[in-house]
Amino acid sequence: MSPASVLRFDLARHLFAGARPAGRAPRIVVAIPARNEAERIEACLAALAGQRDAPAAPGGAFGIVLLANNCSDDTVPRARACLEAAGLPHIVLAVDLAPGEANAGFARGLALDVASLWAAEAAGRGILLTTDADSRVPPDWIARNVAALSGPCSAVAGRFAFDAAEEAGWPLHLVRRRQVESAYEHVLDALAARLDPLPHDPWPNHSTHSGASFAVTLAAYRRIGGLPAAENGEDRALARELARHDIALRHDPGIVVTTSARFDGRASAGCASALRQRSESEAVPGDERLEALPAALRRMVLRGRLRRAFLGDFRPGDWERRLVLPAGTLAGRAQRRFGEAWSVALLESPILVARPLRPAEMQGHLCMARRVRAALGPVSGTVSGRDEQVEPVVVGALLPQQPKPVAERRDEPLGSLVA
Repeated sequence: MSPASVLRFDLARHLFAGARPAGRAPRIVVAIPARNEAERIEACLAALAGQRDAPAAPGGAFGIVLLANNCSDDTVPRARACLEAAGLPHIVLAVDLAPGEANAGFARGLALDVASLWAAEAAGRGILLTTDADSRVPPDWIARNVAALSGPCSAVAGRFAFDAAEEAGWPLHLVRRRQVESAYEHVLDALAARLDPLPHDPWPNHSTHSGASFAVTLAAYRRIGGLPAAENGEDRALARELARHDIALRHDPGIVVTTSARFDGRASAGCASALRQRSESEAVPGDERLEALPAALRRMVLRGRLRRAFLGDFRPGDWERRLVLPAGTLAGRAQRRFGEAWSVALLESPILVARPLRPAEMQGHLCMARRVRAALGPVSGTVSGRDEQVEPVVVGALLPQQPKPVAERRDEPLGSLVA
């Protein structure tokens, strides 16, 4: 746990001590950060109150922790009235955070920390979920997340869909861009499932990591030291930390939350901010994960090979050369588990630097990705490191854009292009 996370957890303990509800604690707790969401908080909480088939906690229901930070509207009284009318166990906290802490990442982390303390008092396997105050979860949201956690996975990432009425007001170029980006993301996800399949996260899956829908067991949350400290992008930071610890994460495409399509969000660098920037300029780059197809294929193949190396004979020196890393980079902790090694590689390898595509480039890469996917055939859920069908197809996709090598590397044909 980082020093910042330790201080945040100390604050959570203080807040929980003064707000612990009477009665038995629920083992399933939903954490929601909110800031000036008076217009939307009732719809958010009503959706949670309408859950069907939610597994019963010891107290007879799941619980909700709403952390309202630096609000200047009536978010708090509206939330309390809604939760009391619904009869759901709840903790509503109104806090004024210092300027350096008054951000989405700290608020969500604080809400989850309080939720973890509450769930820890219950019998059974604790489960923490989080969503956004401007989102509406489906009636089976909790049931689906709990079901996904019943197998080998200790965390579940859902998807989100923008509110259709609000999305209807978008400029046409933004609608078109969203369609192309979503299509390219879907094909990249399918290629990843073909080249680097994960038994615990079978196809169909997705690659979205959003605070609108995330679930994690209490044990996994504690193992990673809580939500990583980040002013924004805390949802993606959570996914990275889970991966670093080799904690199985299911990307369930059937869990879809409706979220606001507004341009005037509360987070300084959140979804609304990104939408506003893209609506104002058609040239704003997209997400880092939507990179050029050759780079994406290289990333998938390398990740899959490194993962398989940890199941057999992992040689740090060989992989440091493949990934253009300084000698000794993959020694120590990174030598003991795949997640740590891949995390280090993403941070330090020059051949894994993410370079998002410009919007004007994406359609061409989408067309090429579809051709590669068709050539590879359907996703089967398994693939060997020497798949005779995969190798020539990926080589063919990489060759046209492969720069002249800066040094000779001895490796198999595919490896000579990706590492």
